[in-house]
Amino acid sequence: MQKSAIGWIGALLAGGALLAGGALVTAQDRGGGRGDAGTTIIEQAPTDHSIAIPKEKLSQYLKDMDAKKLSTLRMIEGVKHNVNIRRITNAETALVHPATIDLWVVLEGSGTLTAGGQLEKGKILNGVSYPLRVGDVAFIPANLPHGVSGVNGNITWLNVRWDTDWPAGAELGAGNLPGARAGGPAAGGTAPLAYAGSGAVYIPKETLDTYLKDMAARKIATLRMIEGGHFNINIRRIAAPSVEIHPVTIDTWVVLEGGGTANTHYDRTADGQRVPGTGVSAPAKVGDVFFIPANLTHGFSTVNDVMTWLNIRWDVNWAKGQ
Repeated sequence: MQKSAIGWIGALLAGGALLAGGALVTAQDRGGGRGDAGTTIIEQAPTDHSIAIPKEKLSQYLKDMDAKKLSTLRMIEGVKHNVNIRRITNAETALVHPATIDLWVVLEGSGTLTAGGQLEKGKILNGVSYPLRVGDVAFIPANLPHGVSGVNGNITWLNVRWDTDWPAGAELGAGNLPGARAGGPAAGGTAPLAYAGSGAVYIPKETLDTYLKDMAARKIATLRMIEGGHFNINIRRIAAPSVEIHPVTIDTWVVLEGGGTANTHYDRTADGQRVPGTGVSAPAKVGDVFFIPANLTHGFSTVNDVMTWLNIRWDVNWAKGQ
């Protein structure tokens, strides 16, 4: 990894596929401090199949949001986790989610994220501001004030969110990269760039592009940008088909580079390989989003030269009844 990029992000830290679709339905937001009442929900989060949301479907959702004057479209509702589109045209009142993490990927427009500091009457005092442009990524930990201002026309972002109230002793499903806890190199990847702390993390597209070039040059399959134990934010880059299953961890993918065929819910052989002709397949290209429930086989059955995606992951082993 280039030293300038690592040093910069470290400094910031120190401070079966089913196409999502159907009619827009308004429902009350539930639990976890994850939004306002009346949020429009497309569908409930499945546990037995994946969801593929092609870039074209995302574009149609933006048109629907404009027509209906929606600022939030909840594509997937999981009660303690959800996947949304946020689209605003003006500054919004700052807020804080006591037990919910936000991961943003900017899709359109520009603005300014302010995070940290103190929240007083909907305004942030002594926060840190970051310019947001298309392709940027922002990580906002639970209980951190945050808000958006300086909107130029509009700003639209994919907003992936999950709660953090795992019980003490819950299995670390997501945080299982070999060598991650010791801080050493991992097979097929590298040690995390940083561990999630109390501050926001802003990763501009230019830095992501630097990471992709470095991964290609060094043949790195997994770059863990942020490690949180029960969650992590990664870049995955492969040149051949893959097979995976995570018993207690959800994956949400945003395709960054290349293309291929995503294949989920396939049967496995005794040694864990994909049984040919099984499962549900969907094409994967730049800009597509995929939601993979925990304990579901998943991977890419074909790769067109290279397949690179942002991989947002969190554990679902919250205490029963939560």
